[in-house]
Amino acid sequence: MVQLIKMIGRVNNMNFLKDIISRGIFLLISGLIVYILTSKLGFEHKEYNFNDPRKSGLHAFAAVFISIFLITLIIFFINYTGKSNTDIQTSVTYNFSTVLSNALLYLIIISPILLTKKFFKQSWASTGVSRHNLKKSIGIGTISGIIFIILSLFYMNINVDKVITHLNIGHFWALLNCAVIGFSEEFIFRGYLQTRLIAWMGKNKGWMTASALMALMHLPQRIFIGKMTLTETLTSMFGLVFFSLFLGYMMIKTENVTAPSIFHALYDWGYTLV
Repeated sequence: MVQLIKMIGRVNNMNFLKDIISRGIFLLISGLIVYILTSKLGFEHKEYNFNDPRKSGLHAFAAVFISIFLITLIIFFINYTGKSNTDIQTSVTYNFSTVLSNALLYLIIISPILLTKKFFKQSWASTGVSRHNLKKSIGIGTISGIIFIILSLFYMNINVDKVITHLNIGHFWALLNCAVIGFSEEFIFRGYLQTRLIAWMGKNKGWMTASALMALMHLPQRIFIGKMTLTETLTSMFGLVFFSLFLGYMMIKTENVTAPSIFHALYDWGYTLV
Protein backbone atom coordinates (compact mmCIF):
# COMPACT_ATOMS: atom_id res chain seq x y z
CA MET A 1 0.00 0.00 0.00
CA VAL A 2 2.85 2.41 0.80
CA GLN A 3 4.30 1.72 -2.64
CA LEU A 4 0.98 2.48 -4.31
CA ILE A 5 0.65 5.74 -2.35
CA LYS A 6 4.15 6.71 -3.46
CA MET A 7 3.21 5.91 -7.04
CA ILE A 8 0.13 8.15 -6.86
CA GLY A 9 2.19 11.13 -5.74
CA ARG A 10 4.53 10.67 -8.68
CA VAL A 11 1.78 10.16 -11.26
CA ASN A 12 0.28 13.57 -10.44
CA ASN A 13 3.37 15.18 -11.98
CA MET A 14 3.16 13.25 -15.25
CA ASN A 15 1.27 13.72 -18.47
CA PHE A 16 -1.61 11.69 -17.11
CA LEU A 17 -3.51 10.55 -20.16
CA LYS A 18 -0.33 9.83 -22.14
CA ASP A 19 0.98 7.69 -19.31
CA ILE A 20 -2.26 5.69 -19.06
CA ILE A 21 -2.34 5.07 -22.82
CA SER A 22 1.32 4.01 -22.98
CA ARG A 23 0.93 1.59 -20.09
CA GLY A 24 -2.21 0.23 -21.71
CA ILE A 25 -0.21 -0.50 -24.85
CA PHE A 26 2.51 -2.19 -22.77
CA LEU A 27 -0.15 -4.31 -21.06
CA LEU A 28 -1.51 -5.36 -24.45
CA ILE A 29 2.00 -6.42 -25.48
CA SER A 30 2.38 -8.31 -22.19
CA GLY A 31 -1.01 -9.92 -22.77
CA LEU A 32 0.11 -11.13 -26.19
CA ILE A 33 3.23 -12.63 -24.58
CA VAL A 34 1.07 -14.39 -21.98
CA TYR A 35 -1.20 -15.75 -24.71
CA ILE A 36 1.73 -17.09 -26.76
CA LEU A 37 3.51 -18.64 -23.77
CA THR A 38 0.41 -20.30 -22.32
CA SER A 39 -0.41 -21.71 -25.76
CA LYS A 40 3.08 -23.04 -26.38
CA LEU A 41 3.80 -24.38 -22.88
CA GLY A 42 0.66 -26.49 -22.72
CA PHE A 43 -0.99 -25.41 -19.49
CA GLU A 44 -3.25 -27.98 -17.86
CA HIS A 45 -6.89 -27.02 -17.41
CA LYS A 46 -8.38 -27.98 -14.07
CA GLU A 47 -11.70 -26.32 -13.36
CA TYR A 48 -12.60 -25.97 -9.67
CA ASN A 49 -16.21 -26.87 -8.91
CA PHE A 50 -18.13 -25.34 -6.01
CA ASN A 51 -21.10 -27.15 -4.47
CA ASP A 52 -23.22 -24.00 -4.71
CA PRO A 53 -21.53 -21.42 -7.02
CA ARG A 54 -24.10 -18.72 -6.24
CA LYS A 55 -23.64 -18.95 -2.47
CA SER A 56 -19.87 -19.11 -2.85
CA GLY A 57 -20.00 -15.99 -5.02
CA LEU A 58 -22.18 -14.10 -2.53
CA HIS A 59 -19.92 -15.12 0.36
CA ALA A 60 -16.94 -13.90 -1.68
CA PHE A 61 -18.66 -10.56 -2.32
CA ALA A 62 -19.31 -10.11 1.40
CA ALA A 63 -15.77 -11.01 2.45
CA VAL A 64 -14.15 -8.77 -0.18
CA PHE A 65 -16.40 -5.81 0.65
CA ILE A 66 -15.34 -6.14 4.30
CA SER A 67 -11.71 -6.11 3.12
CA ILE A 68 -12.39 -3.00 1.02
CA PHE A 69 -14.01 -1.39 4.07
CA LEU A 70 -10.88 -2.12 6.13
CA ILE A 71 -8.68 -0.62 3.42
CA THR A 72 -10.89 2.49 3.31
CA LEU A 73 -10.59 2.91 7.09
CA ILE A 74 -6.80 2.70 6.81
CA ILE A 75 -6.83 5.29 4.01
CA PHE A 76 -8.92 7.67 6.12
CA PHE A 77 -6.49 7.18 9.01
CA ILE A 78 -3.49 8.00 6.80
CA ASN A 79 -5.32 11.05 5.45
CA TYR A 80 -6.21 12.11 9.00
CA THR A 81 -2.52 12.20 9.99
CA GLY A 82 -2.17 15.14 7.63
CA LYS A 83 0.63 13.77 5.43
CA SER A 84 0.55 15.11 1.90
CA ASN A 85 1.26 12.95 -1.10
CA THR A 86 4.60 14.75 -1.50
CA ASP A 87 5.56 14.00 2.11
CA ILE A 88 4.79 10.31 1.57
CA GLN A 89 6.67 10.18 -1.69
CA THR A 90 9.88 11.60 -0.27
CA SER A 91 9.81 9.84 3.10
CA VAL A 92 9.45 6.20 2.03
CA THR A 93 12.44 4.07 2.99
CA TYR A 94 12.37 0.38 2.18
CA ASN A 95 13.79 -1.96 4.80
CA PHE A 96 12.78 -4.97 6.88
CA SER A 97 10.50 -2.82 9.03
CA THR A 98 8.64 -1.52 5.96
CA VAL A 99 8.07 -5.03 4.62
CA LEU A 100 6.97 -6.38 8.02
CA SER A 101 4.53 -3.53 8.67
CA ASN A 102 2.94 -3.95 5.24
CA ALA A 103 2.76 -7.72 5.68
CA LEU A 104 0.90 -7.27 8.99
CA LEU A 105 -1.32 -4.61 7.43
CA TYR A 106 -2.34 -6.84 4.54
CA LEU A 107 -2.82 -9.79 6.85
CA ILE A 108 -5.50 -7.71 8.57
CA ILE A 109 -7.00 -6.75 5.20
CA ILE A 110 -7.24 -10.33 3.91
CA SER A 111 -8.38 -11.75 7.27
CA PRO A 112 -12.12 -11.65 6.33
CA ILE A 113 -11.32 -13.81 3.30
CA LEU A 114 -9.15 -16.24 5.26
CA LEU A 115 -11.86 -16.60 7.90
CA THR A 116 -14.60 -17.09 5.29
CA LYS A 117 -12.54 -19.71 3.47
CA LYS A 118 -11.89 -21.56 6.73
CA PHE A 119 -15.50 -21.32 7.90
CA PHE A 120 -16.83 -22.91 4.70
CA LYS A 121 -13.93 -25.42 4.63
CA GLN A 122 -12.72 -24.42 1.17
CA SER A 123 -9.31 -25.57 -0.04
CA TRP A 124 -6.33 -23.39 -0.92
CA ALA A 125 -6.62 -24.74 -4.45
CA SER A 126 -9.97 -22.92 -4.74
CA THR A 127 -8.05 -19.66 -4.29
CA GLY A 128 -5.44 -20.40 -6.95
CA VAL A 129 -2.80 -21.25 -4.35
CA SER A 130 -1.56 -24.70 -5.39
CA ARG A 131 1.08 -26.58 -7.35
CA HIS A 132 -1.19 -26.64 -10.39
CA ASN A 133 0.79 -25.05 -13.29
CA LEU A 134 3.07 -23.52 -10.64
CA LYS A 135 6.47 -23.61 -12.39
CA LYS A 136 5.07 -22.38 -15.68
CA SER A 137 3.15 -19.62 -13.86
CA ILE A 138 6.33 -18.42 -12.16
CA GLY A 139 8.03 -18.26 -15.55
CA ILE A 140 5.21 -16.38 -17.26
CA GLY A 141 4.76 -13.89 -14.42
CA THR A 142 8.51 -13.17 -14.31
CA ILE A 143 9.07 -12.90 -18.07
CA SER A 144 6.04 -10.68 -18.74
CA GLY A 145 6.81 -8.51 -15.69
CA ILE A 146 10.44 -7.91 -16.68
CA ILE A 147 9.43 -7.10 -20.26
CA PHE A 148 6.88 -4.60 -18.96
CA ILE A 149 9.54 -2.88 -16.81
CA ILE A 150 11.96 -2.66 -19.75
CA LEU A 151 9.26 -1.17 -22.00
CA SER A 152 8.39 1.37 -19.29
CA LEU A 153 12.03 2.39 -18.82
CA PHE A 154 12.46 2.85 -22.58
CA TYR A 155 9.30 4.96 -22.66
CA MET A 156 10.73 7.22 -19.91
CA ASN A 157 14.11 7.41 -21.70
CA ILE A 158 15.88 5.72 -18.79
CA ASN A 159 18.94 3.60 -19.53
CA VAL A 160 18.35 0.01 -18.41
CA ASP A 161 22.06 -0.65 -17.79
CA LYS A 162 22.25 2.43 -15.57
CA VAL A 163 19.27 1.23 -13.55
CA ILE A 164 20.87 -2.20 -13.06
CA THR A 165 24.19 -0.73 -11.87
CA HIS A 166 22.40 1.47 -9.32
CA LEU A 167 20.45 -1.36 -7.70
CA ASN A 168 21.04 -1.58 -3.96
CA ILE A 169 19.70 -3.24 -0.81
CA GLY A 170 16.85 -0.72 -0.71
CA HIS A 171 15.58 -2.03 -4.04
CA PHE A 172 15.68 -5.57 -2.64
CA TRP A 173 13.46 -4.57 0.28
CA ALA A 174 11.24 -2.63 -2.13
CA LEU A 175 10.82 -5.79 -4.22
CA LEU A 176 9.83 -7.80 -1.15
CA ASN A 177 7.41 -5.06 -0.17
CA CYS A 178 5.86 -5.10 -3.64
CA ALA A 179 5.66 -8.90 -3.48
CA VAL A 180 3.62 -8.64 -0.26
CA ILE A 181 1.25 -6.15 -1.89
CA GLY A 182 1.09 -8.05 -5.17
CA PHE A 183 0.30 -11.43 -3.64
CA SER A 184 -2.21 -10.02 -1.15
CA GLU A 185 -4.23 -8.11 -3.74
CA GLU A 186 -4.09 -10.94 -6.28
CA PHE A 187 -5.14 -13.43 -3.61
CA ILE A 188 -8.16 -11.24 -2.85
CA PHE A 189 -9.33 -10.33 -6.34
CA ARG A 190 -8.02 -13.08 -8.60
CA GLY A 191 -7.49 -16.18 -6.51
CA TYR A 192 -10.49 -15.79 -4.22
CA LEU A 193 -13.07 -13.46 -5.78
CA GLN A 194 -12.63 -13.99 -9.52
CA THR A 195 -12.54 -17.79 -9.21
CA ARG A 196 -15.89 -17.79 -7.43
CA LEU A 197 -17.53 -15.17 -9.61
CA ILE A 198 -16.57 -17.08 -12.76
CA ALA A 199 -18.06 -20.26 -11.30
CA TRP A 200 -21.27 -18.33 -10.55
CA MET A 201 -21.60 -15.77 -13.37
CA GLY A 202 -19.53 -17.27 -16.15
CA LYS A 203 -16.03 -16.39 -17.31
CA ASN A 204 -16.54 -12.95 -18.84
CA LYS A 205 -18.94 -11.51 -16.23
CA GLY A 206 -16.92 -12.91 -13.33
CA TRP A 207 -13.66 -11.65 -14.81
CA MET A 208 -14.97 -8.11 -15.44
CA THR A 209 -16.78 -7.82 -12.10
CA ALA A 210 -13.70 -8.80 -10.09
CA SER A 211 -11.61 -6.32 -12.11
CA ALA A 212 -14.06 -3.48 -11.46
CA LEU A 213 -14.05 -4.21 -7.72
CA MET A 214 -10.25 -4.06 -7.61
CA ALA A 215 -10.37 -0.59 -9.18
CA LEU A 216 -13.04 0.42 -6.63
CA MET A 217 -10.72 -0.63 -3.79
CA HIS A 218 -8.14 1.94 -4.92
CA LEU A 219 -10.62 4.81 -5.26
CA PRO A 220 -10.11 6.21 -1.71
CA GLN A 221 -6.34 6.27 -2.28
CA ARG A 222 -6.74 8.35 -5.42
CA ILE A 223 -9.07 10.86 -3.77
CA PHE A 224 -7.75 11.25 -0.22
CA ILE A 225 -4.03 10.52 -0.54
CA GLY A 226 -3.26 11.13 -4.20
CA LYS A 227 -5.33 14.37 -4.02
CA MET A 228 -6.35 13.77 -7.63
CA THR A 229 -8.82 15.90 -9.50
CA LEU A 230 -12.06 14.36 -10.77
CA THR A 231 -10.61 13.97 -14.28
CA GLU A 232 -7.41 12.37 -12.96
CA THR A 233 -9.41 10.03 -10.71
CA LEU A 234 -11.66 8.84 -13.55
CA THR A 235 -8.69 8.38 -15.87
CA SER A 236 -6.82 6.49 -13.17
CA MET A 237 -9.81 4.24 -12.54
CA PHE A 238 -10.01 3.43 -16.24
CA GLY A 239 -6.33 2.50 -16.22
CA LEU A 240 -6.78 0.39 -13.10
CA VAL A 241 -9.67 -1.55 -14.61
CA PHE A 242 -7.54 -2.27 -17.68
CA PHE A 243 -4.64 -3.35 -15.46
CA SER A 244 -6.96 -5.54 -13.40
CA LEU A 245 -8.46 -7.12 -16.52
CA PHE A 246 -4.94 -8.05 -17.63
CA LEU A 247 -4.17 -9.66 -14.26
CA GLY A 248 -7.48 -11.50 -14.39
CA TYR A 249 -6.60 -12.74 -17.87
CA MET A 250 -3.31 -14.12 -16.52
CA MET A 251 -5.25 -15.93 -13.81
CA ILE A 252 -7.65 -17.43 -16.34
CA LYS A 253 -4.83 -18.62 -18.59
CA THR A 254 -2.56 -20.03 -15.84
CA GLU A 255 -5.16 -21.03 -13.20
CA ASN A 256 -2.62 -20.13 -10.54
CA VAL A 257 -2.44 -16.90 -8.54
CA THR A 258 1.38 -16.93 -8.75
CA ALA A 259 1.57 -15.47 -12.28
CA PRO A 260 -0.54 -12.33 -11.66
CA SER A 261 1.09 -11.90 -8.23
CA ILE A 262 4.60 -11.82 -9.71
CA PHE A 263 3.58 -9.48 -12.51
CA HIS A 264 1.80 -7.17 -10.04
CA ALA A 265 4.88 -7.10 -7.80
CA LEU A 266 7.24 -6.31 -10.69
CA TYR A 267 4.82 -3.68 -12.03
CA ASP A 268 4.87 -1.84 -8.69
CA TRP A 269 8.60 -2.40 -8.21
CA GLY A 270 9.29 -0.64 -11.51
CA TYR A 271 8.24 2.64 -9.88
CA THR A 272 11.06 2.34 -7.33
CA LEU A 273 13.66 2.12 -10.11
CA VAL A 274 13.08 5.66 -11.45
